[in-house]
Amino acid sequence: MIAWRRLGLRTRLAFLYCGIFAVVLTSFGIFLFQSFEQSQIKAFDATLFNFAVDITTNLEIDFIGRLYVNVEEEGKVLPFHLGKSFLEIRDPGGRILLYSRSLHGEDLPFDESKVPELVEKKAIFRYIHVKGHELRLLNYWATRPDWVKPLIVQVAVPTDLPRQERQNLLLLLYIAIPILLGAAAISGFMMSRWALSEVKRMTQKAQHMGNEGSLSERIPVPKPKDEIRELAETFNELLGRLEKAFISQETFIANASHQLKTPLTILKGELEMIKKRQATASELEEFFKSASSEIEHMIDLVEDLLLLARLEAGRDTLTLRPVNLDEVLLGVVSRLQKLAKNKGVQIRTSFKSESPEAEFSAEAMGDEELLSCLFENLIENAVKYTAENTSVDVKLSSNEERTELSISDEGPGIPVEKREKMFMRFQRGKPSSPIPGSGLGLAIASEIAQLHGLDINVEENVARGHGTRIVVSFPKTV
Repeated sequence: MIAWRRLGLRTRLAFLYCGIFAVVLTSFGIFLFQSFEQSQIKAFDATLFNFAVDITTNLEIDFIGRLYVNVEEEGKVLPFHLGKSFLEIRDPGGRILLYSRSLHGEDLPFDESKVPELVEKKAIFRYIHVKGHELRLLNYWATRPDWVKPLIVQVAVPTDLPRQERQNLLLLLYIAIPILLGAAAISGFMMSRWALSEVKRMTQKAQHMGNEGSLSERIPVPKPKDEIRELAETFNELLGRLEKAFISQETFIANASHQLKTPLTILKGELEMIKKRQATASELEEFFKSASSEIEHMIDLVEDLLLLARLEAGRDTLTLRPVNLDEVLLGVVSRLQKLAKNKGVQIRTSFKSESPEAEFSAEAMGDEELLSCLFENLIENAVKYTAENTSVDVKLSSNEERTELSISDEGPGIPVEKREKMFMRFQRGKPSSPIPGSGLGLAIASEIAQLHGLDINVEENVARGHGTRIVVSFPKTV
């Protein structure tokens, strides 16, 4: 089994093809030989039976009451030569009345206990051996209207001809089967090579891409719509995702490096300035305030990067359990009240059940910590971009099928063509915007939503005529 696994795919396919062909061909040869043998025996027995009938028809009695076979009829051809055949005629009691000279005094086998069976069947065939020769013996219950009583005609003829025919057929099979298997082996190797030629081309292309090419290249797709084409298309899709992932990684590293470099450069510059001259108390206070702000910004950025790394690890990092979304939302709003108050923004929270008679329920399956982060990033983003002294409306509505969270602000709004890019990493409304942030909040929110199988829809705040409305839908727990 281990040696079989070490063989190449082409060799295994060829051996498998030859093995199947050998089994089928051998089975066909055995079936052909057995069918030929059975039909040959039936034909031989029919001829032997007709021979016995001819002998019975030509039995005569001479003037002194002796039996003899008259074969002098003109144009009469017997199927077996009388000189090479063995003939005995017995009465029902088994007494021999006539025998051929070819027996040379020997008797053909006769079993008196078989007479009742012979009377019923009229003919019984069997193989015997006389003087080292295999013979086919027929015991025939012969009757004629001019006879007083029936006779038992025993005719034995050599089986040399049918045996030679069977040997010839076996010899033909012994020669033909190996030749056909050899031809099948050669054609099997050629067919496997042809069948795997597209795979070999794909392998060579992949090797070239690994050594000299780039992920922007693609595997040639065969024209026939078969499994090889499906493999090529799947491989190309994988290459597309890998290329996208590498580009995203390179962009992410470049942007992260830039984001971390800026506060470090500011800190370095201020430290050098403090070092060159004697700073006053007010300047030191301003420096510490600025340094603290930059360090806080870097801590937030690193935390966001670590969270993104966790999210990229996939669903295995999630702890899914039933979560009360209203409780999570109230906790997030409580933490963001200080940020909103500093800007003069009021966060208005409301809960609504679309079935008036039903009790409000906002339970969904999810990771409570990540869902809290999702709510916080979306609401914080709304607070940052809404106009001063306005409000951010946070509404949690529930029905029998789902729970919907909507966050509406009164900010400048987001053009339709930019809504898809707003969830990309380090994307901000305006690169030079004075609003603090790393550009990772909405990207993190999008990653959390994807891990939970949620959709985030961005709309215009139609109720106020301006601003943005973000909607997140949660399916109900079963």
